[in-house]
Amino acid sequence: MKTKFSWLPLMATVVLSCSRGAYSAPQPDISIADVKQLFRKPPAEYSTMPFWVWNDLMTDEQIRRDLGEFAAQNLKQIFIHPRPGLMTPYLSPEWFRLWRLALSEAKKLDMDLWIYDENSYPSGFAGGLVPELMPESRGMGLKFVQTNGVPPWSGDLVGVYQQEGESYKDITAKVRANPALPPATYLVATEIPARNAPKFGDRSYVNLLTPGVTAKFLEVTLDPYKEEFHKHLGKRIPGVFSDEPRIRPTEVWPWSRSLSKEFQQRWGYDLLSCLPSLDQPVGDWRKVRHNYFQLLHELFVERWAKPYFEYCETNRLAWTGHYWEHDWPKCEGVPDNMAMYAWHQFPGIDCLMNQYAEDTHAQFGNVRIVKELSSVANQLGRPRTLCEAYGASGWDLRFEDMKRIGDWLQVLGVNAINQHLTYATIRGARKRDHPPSFSYHEPWWPYYKSQAD
Repeated sequence: MKTKFSWLPLMATVVLSCSRGAYSAPQPDISIADVKQLFRKPPAEYSTMPFWVWNDLMTDEQIRRDLGEFAAQNLKQIFIHPRPGLMTPYLSPEWFRLWRLALSEAKKLDMDLWIYDENSYPSGFAGGLVPELMPESRGMGLKFVQTNGVPPWSGDLVGVYQQEGESYKDITAKVRANPALPPATYLVATEIPARNAPKFGDRSYVNLLTPGVTAKFLEVTLDPYKEEFHKHLGKRIPGVFSDEPRIRPTEVWPWSRSLSKEFQQRWGYDLLSCLPSLDQPVGDWRKVRHNYFQLLHELFVERWAKPYFEYCETNRLAWTGHYWEHDWPKCEGVPDNMAMYAWHQFPGIDCLMNQYAEDTHAQFGNVRIVKELSSVANQLGRPRTLCEAYGASGWDLRFEDMKRIGDWLQVLGVNAINQHLTYATIRGARKRDHPPSFSYHEPWWPYYKSQAD
């Protein structure tokens, strides 16, 4: 016997979880008639939401043209994403003049504009302005080197340890007093500052474990948007995207000058005397490493995620974005991805490329990363979940591929797709920046509305 199935309760459930300005809790009072009307013409917050990459000297004409193109394809919410190739000075008066123009055009087209909080990525350095204004924010790591002699004492040495059988003895105090020690096997721990690099505005990435760095970042990056567009926050400007913030600014162990003091306070023993246990499986190394990573996680939450979340709560912004969740386990950069999602009003992940794979470091095909996201959203009552998708799939990505990837993400718990990327221009090396482009550069662009809908 066939039973007629009604989609209306399911439609109501979807709509209940997706109401404008309500990224933290569903709105229950909506009728089936409302649901039907919403499905005929969904408002902007139901739209997919591409990165609109500003990677040129942006002009008024380009802004009007691109937004008109988006609206024609039924893309009703956009992230303005600064990215390599940008020639308009970031966060300058001209930057905000163009943003104001984009916001005015978006209002005419009934579109929403989202803030992307960095000049490229990873979030935290504000295009180089944070390390420029706050030199003590420079990223830092801890490097271990095994030597046959003791180096001269310097301010960047953290500890020196002499090997004795299968253990290491802390001889740091002895080296301070007399570095002329006989040849032996020594393990030397040294602070390594993050280097300046072009991608960080010829400055360095910052240390998000250092107190005050997040506050400075929010002051430099988001306060100007608040001053310029205060009345639009939480309305025409629903929120802000953070991209891959991390606590590992160098290729060695995460570190900060206050870390050993914090470790002593939280765990009741001295980290400096146990440092060889991070580099070598000596001593009670499992305990030391567990306590070290637990501390890193707690500081990452306390000094980055919690103040950012509270800033967004205060200013009516939905915080979204993602960490480095697919490359697991990689505790040096983000000790606990799921715990970080809990501090987003609109939690998100990154799941790129078009080659299906199921290994622990995969993206498309990695069920774990999507189910972690939906699990946190379910536990905390977050109605919306986002995925940055399609990037690095190549210029030959087809509608068939987009449908396959989108269906897979949505069935696992994602309900907002963030297309990666839409370029202002693909001149020069820009065309190699993780294509495709959801724009007129693609031959299928005039027909993209079918996918967007």
